[in-house]
Amino acid sequence: MSFASEVKNELIKVSREGYKTGHMRECCLHAEMYGLFLFCRSFNQSEISIKTENENIAKLFSDFVKSITGTPANIEKSSAGKYKASVKSLQDRKKILSKFGHTGNEITKRLNRANLDDDCCMSALLRGAFMSCGTLTDPNKDYHLEFVISHKVLSDDLMKLISEVELSPKVVPRKGSYVIYFKDSESVEDILTLMGATESSLEIMGMKMYKDMRNRVNRRMNFENANSGRAFDAAYKQIEAIRFIESVRGLGYLPEELREVAKLRMENEDYTLKDIADNLRDPISKSGVNHRLQKILSIAESLQPLEKEEEE
Repeated sequence: MSFASEVKNELIKVSREGYKTGHMRECCLHAEMYGLFLFCRSFNQSEISIKTENENIAKLFSDFVKSITGTPANIEKSSAGKYKASVKSLQDRKKILSKFGHTGNEITKRLNRANLDDDCCMSALLRGAFMSCGTLTDPNKDYHLEFVISHKVLSDDLMKLISEVELSPKVVPRKGSYVIYFKDSESVEDILTLMGATESSLEIMGMKMYKDMRNRVNRRMNFENANSGRAFDAAYKQIEAIRFIESVRGLGYLPEELREVAKLRMENEDYTLKDIADNLRDPISKSGVNHRLQKILSIAESLQPLEKEEEE
């Protein structure tokens, strides 16, 4: 099951349980019905229907139709597994349109604000609208929630409604429709919470925390791997310098404090600066060890021209 389907099933559960237990007010149920009907592809005298991949939404649509007309919607399943719930009777279609203040003959499809009796009704209408025309990307891949609306003016009305709750979606035309979308995790979480899908909102928060933690761990590991690589390269150069000094002058050429560090480095290639510092007769700091190794490198470099002169 897709994450979008899980969200819609949660919204259906909120709707059914809210009305059954009395936690949903009649005005909110009315607004949710309106959102589900209005944002369907067809909401006019000729046709009132919804097409969906979610059987539970088709059933909810049918139940809403029955609550208004006394007759459930007709539900058909296509060979592709999609559902279409439709109102077959013209008389029933007129009754549904009239309940929400529409005639079905309007020149353009608009949101009738008279169906929002109170502030709480806005959440219910958005819930119905999302079940009708909304979708959501799997948050493991991306953060993207959208409403796909077939009428420009209706999309403008919904944009204005959403902006009133201080959310700022964007809109883009797509294949003859208008897509209102949210692209950041915080806005997706906020509108899911507003619609009542609190469990899904919390799940996204959890996924985001996990991804942030995983990214921090990866950055840390990359940093440590890079440091390990640099430490290995440095140790290799130091050992080569010590071997060169040993071959041309012998380690006795080095002052005692440098000779002790050189022997520890030669005998323990995997030692860190701290390991070397801790194993000296008179322990010193890491920076002290590094300073002595840099001196050894400088001595090896100074001996190279002399070695070439002796060979000549």
